[in-house]
This record gives sequence, structure tokens and C-alpha cells, in this order.
Amino acid sequence: MDYKIENAKPKVMVVGMFHMGETPDQYKVEVDNLLSEKRQREIGEVVERLGAFKPTKVAVELEKKHNEWLNDKYKSYLEGTYELEVNEIDQIGFRLAKEADQPEIYAIDWMEQGSCRKDFGEVYEWAKEYQPELFQDLFGWLEESPVTRGFGSKSVLEMLQEINEEELNRQIHQTYLNMSRLKTEEEYVGMDWLNWWYERNLILYSNLLDLASASDERILFLVGGSHVEIVSNFLRESGKVVVEPALPYLNESEDAQKG
Repeated sequence: MDYKIENAKPKVMVVGMFHMGETPDQYKVEVDNLLSEKRQREIGEVVERLGAFKPTKVAVELEKKHNEWLNDKYKSYLEGTYELEVNEIDQIGFRLAKEADQPEIYAIDWMEQGSCRKDFGEVYEWAKEYQPELFQDLFGWLEESPVTRGFGSKSVLEMLQEINEEELNRQIHQTYLNMSRLKTEEEYVGMDWLNWWYERNLILYSNLLDLASASDERILFLVGGSHVEIVSNFLRESGKVVVEPALPYLNESEDAQKG
């Protein structure tokens, strides 16, 4: 590896999050009042640790078409006229961008229907009813996963440390990939949603590369944990950026602080 070339590339860190507010996700994290003094201290610690990455841009999981609306809120926050809401964009994203002295924040998601006829929940329920053995093979591990059992009782930092574990992200990615096996003789049931999933994550990847416009850019992207592996893979395979894992920063290792 030519380390001089690698060091000349923009850096991107994909940070897996749990959704702090309302979400249509199949597996939801139930957490007590995130506005309590205790939880706010925990969030502050996360912001401090991620801030060690020294991001030049902060990107978030919100549709790109809402970018102007998002930055109107962010500007009001910088002016002290906006009270942060209970979601990861406000609680983590806005604070990180402000600490990094950034004038704006970037919405880069895409959530159009595209060619998708069945959403994740519909495929999930179809598999449970019509292919229960394969359903158990695909999703059984999630029922016993630390991110679904007693997860919300942990500190915000502990939750994010677990979400960003490499093995967990690999398992989630493998589960989604193997949803392609959900099918009948006439219909590729899982593939329908999976096509949409790949399209969405390729759009996230493409929009991240747009932000990495100079070699000294350091892009920090806050996104649901299920996206971490696939988006990071696309970024690495592009050869255009260096992907830095979030976990060393969340663990506050010496190596991360040198980054």
C-alpha cells in the first residue's frame, strides 16, 4: 500500500446510530427520556468523542430534498433560537457540526419508492408466514442480539459502541443479503426490497463522495446501524476515500486520537 496516496485521500467515518425519535424500523430501541440530565450528559460524551475525528462536514440520514429545511433549523440552533428535538440528527448531528464550527449540515438520504413493491416489514411478515424455517435462519439471531435485549437500559455511549461493532455490522449485512433467498417459483419476494435497499445505499455512497471534494475533507456520516457495513464497503471499494471506523473514537483509543 502507498501510504502517501492513502493519506492524500479524503477521510469518511460512517457512524452507526439508533433512531432516537419515531421510526418505522422493524426493530426499535426503547430508551427512556433522552432530555433528562443524565441522558444529556451521555450524549455530550458521545459528541466529545466523535468530535476527536475533527469533521470538516457532518452528513445525516435525512432525504436530500429536505436539506434547505434542515439548515434553516441548524442556523436557528447556531443563533440560539431553536430547541433541539429528540432525534439523532439534532442531539448528535447539530452538536457535532457546531463543535466543529461548521456553517451547515448535509442531508444525503433518498427514500423514494423506486421499483420497490414490498417494504421490509412486508417481506419480514411474508417470510414468517410462508417460509418459517428460512425466516428463523435469517432473523432468529436478532431476537437474542444485545441490541434487542435490554439495550435501552445502557448508556448512550454503550449503545453506540455495540451498534458499531464490526461483527454485528457484518451479521446485519449478511442477513439482508440472504433475504434474496426469500422467493417462490413465480416471485423473488426478498429481492424486490433488496434492490431498493442497494439503490438507496448506493445513493448515500454517491452523495458522500460528492461531499469529499478535497483531499483534506473529513466527512462524518450519522446513519442507522444497518447501513454501516454496506455504505462502508461501497466507499472502500471506490478507492476514492479512506474509511475510518467509528468504534476507536467511541472507545477513545489512543490510535483514534492520533487520527
